[in-house]
Amino acid sequence: MCWGRILSFALPAFAMLMPTAGVGAQSVEVYGNACEKVVQDESKSSTRVRASDKAVFLGVKKLDALAKAKQVLNEHDINVLVYRLVDEYVTDLSVKTIKDEEEKICVEIRGKLDLQAISEVEEEFIKDDAPLKEAPPEAVAEIADEIKAEVILKPEDPESLALLHIATLEYYNGAKSVKYTEPLKKQFSDNPYFYLTDDAEIADYVVRPKVLKAKVDKLDAGHKRLQMVVTLEISGLEEDVVNEYQNRFVLFGAEEDEQETAARLLKKLLENAGDGALRKLEHHEQKLLEQDELGRTLDEQQTYKPNLSF
Repeated sequence: MCWGRILSFALPAFAMLMPTAGVGAQSVEVYGNACEKVVQDESKSSTRVRASDKAVFLGVKKLDALAKAKQVLNEHDINVLVYRLVDEYVTDLSVKTIKDEEEKICVEIRGKLDLQAISEVEEEFIKDDAPLKEAPPEAVAEIADEIKAEVILKPEDPESLALLHIATLEYYNGAKSVKYTEPLKKQFSDNPYFYLTDDAEIADYVVRPKVLKAKVDKLDAGHKRLQMVVTLEISGLEEDVVNEYQNRFVLFGAEEDEQETAARLLKKLLENAGDGALRKLEHHEQKLLEQDELGRTLDEQQTYKPNLSF
């Protein structure tokens, strides 16, 4: 099955903005359609997923409610913002196949997107995006030399590496599975910052994978929707547990095996969550290393402050 981007749904080509009354904040209704060519040896349900994915992305991106973000952010950041809204905030999804041919499939999608969610995500992306003045070449060169001397810091003594434990996957009903433990260990192995250990008691960091939700809804006679929420709980970064969440929807055909669909989605979500957890762990270890070697971290105020008031 082709996975495309995994869905959560809002919509395409004709994006219509219609405030609707409801509990709490208002929402916008999104409508659109898109087509995809059928790929050889690919099931038609997979083609529908790709068409729906394309429609969702284009539809959300065209909403007038994103005008503020489009004035400030570059194209890449806009795309990331749109995918964030698609993945996490679109509700009341409905999908209808409007053309089913040998060479292509077209779908029509409707959904709703909370205006408050749009505003909050926009602010999150915009708040640190203030334009910067360009520094003179001599200032850039001096700063670059200083940074170059510092960022080469890497752990060199194997005995000083942190210990990391990957726990067994736990489901929301209390069941556990070791099936996904080894793939996670492989993702975290051969890292310059830490060693893996099977003993959670001696570990500096413990990563506990959990499935918080896995639900299948029937959309119509030919389609189902799977929602899955996964988290990696990271102990050792702060006093409290730090969570790396992944929350996705995916459409699949009624004839496809639910267990296989769920297994593929779970593997993908754990991989994505693992990437995020890995970045957090490496960043934390790098800050500790900088503190030990330099007496401060690189994001603290420098003793050298070039004059950039130009």
